Amino acid sequence: MTTPEWFTTDWKKAFFAAERRLSPKLEQLVRTDAMLDALAVANGLTRFAVRTVNTLGNGLVEAVGLPSSRQVRGLQRSVDALERLTS
Repeated sequence: MTTPEWFTTDWKKAFFAAERRLSPKLEQLVRTDAMLDALAVANGLTRFAVRTVNTLGNGLVEAVGLPSSRQVRGLQRSVDALERLTS
């Protein structure tokens, strides 16, 4: 009885054997409209989650009375604008 091509103790050979078999199928899947739609939705949800966490974090920091990253960015923009006007 012979062993399958992918069965080996050399991890590189096993990886490339699996990659050879899976690549065409994965490429077909990735090129579908459903996959692109799923990626767009996942990207939108990720951006929404990051914005929500940042907003909540800034709100908590401001409620304690410390400067938030939002306030520091605004202050930096003001200083930069003032520097441009004076130079």
